[in-house]
Amino acid sequence: MNNDASWPSLSEAEARVLDHQRKLHRWSRTDPAHRFGDVFNLVCDRATLVVAWERVARNRGARTAGVDAVTRHAVERHGVESFLENLRSSLKDGSFRPLPVKQAGIPKRGGKVRYLGIPTLRDRVAQMAIKLVLEPIFEADFYPSSYGYRPGRRAQDAIAEIHHFTSRPSSYEWVIEGDIRACFDTIDHRRLMSLIEERVADRKVLRLVRAFLRAGVIEAHGGFAASLTGTPQGGVISPLLANIYLSVLDRPFQDFWEANRVPGRRQQRRRKGLPNYRLIRYADDFVVLLNGSRADAEALRDQIGARLASDLGMTLSAEKTLVTHIDDGFDFLGFHIQRKLRGDETHVVLTYPSKAALAAVMHKIRKATGRGTTSLRLLDVLGVVNPILRGWAAYFRYGVSKRTFSYLAQWAWWRLILWIRRKHPRLTWKQVRRRYYGADRISQDGVTLYNPARMPVERYRYRGAQICTPYNIDEIDPAGARFRQTSHDDVAFVGKVTELITPTPP
Repeated sequence: MNNDASWPSLSEAEARVLDHQRKLHRWSRTDPAHRFGDVFNLVCDRATLVVAWERVARNRGARTAGVDAVTRHAVERHGVESFLENLRSSLKDGSFRPLPVKQAGIPKRGGKVRYLGIPTLRDRVAQMAIKLVLEPIFEADFYPSSYGYRPGRRAQDAIAEIHHFTSRPSSYEWVIEGDIRACFDTIDHRRLMSLIEERVADRKVLRLVRAFLRAGVIEAHGGFAASLTGTPQGGVISPLLANIYLSVLDRPFQDFWEANRVPGRRQQRRRKGLPNYRLIRYADDFVVLLNGSRADAEALRDQIGARLASDLGMTLSAEKTLVTHIDDGFDFLGFHIQRKLRGDETHVVLTYPSKAALAAVMHKIRKATGRGTTSLRLLDVLGVVNPILRGWAAYFRYGVSKRTFSYLAQWAWWRLILWIRRKHPRLTWKQVRRRYYGADRISQDGVTLYNPARMPVERYRYRGAQICTPYNIDEIDPAGARFRQTSHDDVAFVGKVTELITPTPP
């Protein structure tokens, strides 16, 4: 690399980084045993750091500082290029040391708290640079049934695969609802590093990843806690590391599936009374679909627990890892999935918003329109409520959601009417109607309450094992209907509405 080169523009940097990523992915795909020995220079490349900064800066989390109290605006005031140059110099001369993450608690329903670890902005940019280099390498090794936090894949892909295999002709009837106890907190660093070393031989990159894992945590009360296990939720590189670690769980299921891909093999197993099964995983949430008996499903659940304990040092939650029949229904990624009998005496699998997901979004709106908000203008309240409703409806549009959308629209309308009545207790109904709503549309200064009932719904098409990503367009046609690229990045989209769709345990 030319040390005297100038910093590239964003468009130049993105083109160069994408070219590197496609080459790494192609090499990794064509040679599954290859170990990459010189990738640290790509991490320190100016183009990689420019793209890493852009992706970190455009994230809403860039406004949140780590333990050094540095935010995006502070970096922009002092100059982004000087910030990146200092980071690059410290990476190249080996003086870079990640700072501890700052602990932040997010309250969950039921009185529980989810703890996130917020790295400093400098560490987030360095982690993103590593992710830009490592992700295309490991994408070649990840299995098709894994959907969480991967480029080109969405939560709807996981739901579509479940719908595909529980519907006719596959008709998988039994479901193992997997729940790993404290998954991100129990990742073993030694085992994780050994998995990374299967593909990466560059000691500088390995040393950098290990340093991030061992950076430690500054707790809410100010004390320091060493991070002996786990990856902090909130770190840029944490989802990639978790997928690398949990791919060990995917492997035996994929091996079974590949061994029985011969036409007629799975039907033959059914005739002999042997079960067929399929794993669908989204980050640390997974389900196993099984065609067989309940006893087969319970035996497989025990095998999964034993494998997690022996290979990953993790345990299944006994009270949350359930065996469920598809006719009874189950919740996954905010959707309730259940097979029902239609009027024409045929069975159909329906996917629609779960009660927990609906309760979560209603809680959000209730909080945004509480008594403590009556000092605000209606325009300000609509600015909070509308994105919540729009994001929730956009996520659940790929399901049987019309009735739920209509209910939520009516409930939100009455909630805003009650808020207006609280704010103006002396106004008559006629005055309220004249000032704030006409034709049943609440609005102020041209901003109208969003109506979820107007969101069109459609069935999300199952895309199969071959899904187009930015790295594999030489292998998969992105214009093909089955392999099409998604219109938005699932990581960014779901990240904005995760608290609205994820069922919280009681």
